[in-house]
Amino acid sequence: TADQFLATLRRHGVTRIECGPGTAFDTNLHQAVMEQPSPDFGPGQVVQVLQHGFLLHDRVLRPTSVIVATAPTA
Repeated sequence: TADQFLATLRRHGVTRIECGPGTAFDTNLHQAVMEQPSPDFGPGQVVQVLQHGFLLHDRVLRPTSVIVATAPTA
């Protein structure tokens, strides 16, 4: 059912914003919900995607909610 729904949205120009861990944080596409110190990711990289966002052609309908890495504390 979810695949059919997403296929219908794609036919009308709605696409999911592709984002995953390690992606550079982009204020135009992402919304930072929180920051987390991480030795695995560089500062400003996405650590975890909490909620996927969507585009209507090239306009953001809903930004992707993400957790962003910060430098680890010493």
